[in-house]
Amino acid sequence: MARTRKPHPADAANAKVIASAVRFEIALFLGVGRYAIDTAANLEEARSKAARLVAMHRNGRRPLIYGVTADGRSGLVTDTSHMEDPMKIYAKKFNAQRAAKAAGHEPDEIEIVKTKDGFTWRVKRQRKSAADARDAKLAADPSREPPTDGAKRSATPKRALGKRATIEAAAREGKLPEPPDFSAPTHTRFRNKLASVVELAKAGDLKGLQAFQINPVSSSPKAIARYRDLCIVALEARQRAV
Repeated sequence: MARTRKPHPADAANAKVIASAVRFEIALFLGVGRYAIDTAANLEEARSKAARLVAMHRNGRRPLIYGVTADGRSGLVTDTSHMEDPMKIYAKKFNAQRAAKAAGHEPDEIEIVKTKDGFTWRVKRQRKSAADARDAKLAADPSREPPTDGAKRSATPKRALGKRATIEAAAREGKLPEPPDFSAPTHTRFRNKLASVVELAKAGDLKGLQAFQINPVSSSPKAIARYRDLCIVALEARQRAV
């Protein structure tokens, strides 16, 4: 007779938060310090809006959905099996159009892209924000521009990565980040919460980190949330490497 596996306490606590959530917050990581965010009144609406974000920002990532209770507790929605692969290929153009409509898009919001294997759909490109334009400018390699005076020009080195970008790149390779410095008196009441996150990270408890509740109402919990998210990225990278 098969034994019923008892759920992890963190999973049970997370499920309880989701069940009593009064609103849902959706966040899709776009790059260093940039997120596409949205809110929803219920889980069904949150999943629909998450699918929209995936279609608008095709960077291979999936949005995180958090349920938030009336007293400010948050829990991560871990079931993302409903979310369609944003790069799914359809044999017929009609099927791609129907999939876009099922995701909640109007015909004038999407474009059908023909690939060598069939058809897919995507949300029409929006005008780039000032931040996007600035990032693209910094990423450009000036050494590839043709010389204007006919002389051979020496290559200009690319701009070095900033501190945050370096930390994020290391996390993607599976390296846990250093915990934030909470030695200042203003962080006193949040040190225990940070210590709990550090302990989960060192133990490699990915589920525990994903379910860890943080209400980012000030700079201290925001720093903890950033640290937790980077730890999740690092542990996920380690799992993929196994």
